[in-house]
Amino acid sequence: MTRRILRGVILMMAVAAPVAAQSTAPLTSPSVMTEGRATIKVTPDLAFLTVTAVTRAARPGDAQRAVAQAVDNVRASLRKAGLKDDAVKSRNYSVDPELQWADGKSKLIGYTAQHALDVRVDNLAELGAIIDAAGSAGASSVSDIRYDAKQRDQIEAEALTLAVKDGLSRAEIIAKSAGKTVLSVWRIDDQRVSNSQRPVLYAMAPQAMRASPETSITPTDLEIQAVVTVTVILR
Repeated sequence: MTRRILRGVILMMAVAAPVAAQSTAPLTSPSVMTEGRATIKVTPDLAFLTVTAVTRAARPGDAQRAVAQAVDNVRASLRKAGLKDDAVKSRNYSVDPELQWADGKSKLIGYTAQHALDVRVDNLAELGAIIDAAGSAGASSVSDIRYDAKQRDQIEAEALTLAVKDGLSRAEIIAKSAGKTVLSVWRIDDQRVSNSQRPVLYAMAPQAMRASPETSITPTDLEIQAVVTVTVILR
């Protein structure tokens, strides 16, 4: 039985070897390599932001209870503003000693508790109201607004298709200029591009947020890009 299995493995390796050699063999035929690019601009229809509650107390337990109450108030306010519970997730939580330094020595003056929430807004028309709801409920800050598109995968696939077409078109132009034609495509490499938008830094103290109950936020367009390297064989 063992010999039979061994013979099967050897046979499989023998069959696979030519394929592996072909994929790793250097390209010796006349060829040209080009870069294809594509950019699709879309209006975002999704946003994420970070809502943070921070409390301070003389004892860690008191700071924890205070931040828990603050976060409960924020969650309730966001729910009232129309967000579902699955749109609000904890991002990070910490309780740290607060030290005061004097003459090279530290003195414990209390504890700071912090609870940050990741908030997803599916309707951008409600973004300003969501920010106001968080501020009026006692959030210490609202920051790190990130925009996105719900159909990102589909848009990225479209951009990738356009990038390949662009690369092939450039290869054909180069081949024609050299008096040759494209015989076949030898290789296409996806140079994956990070399409995440830089966060919009928006942070206000609770008093300032309460003083401005109608926040207006205008999102910028997203640019979803794709870059590929296309290598073709010429004749």
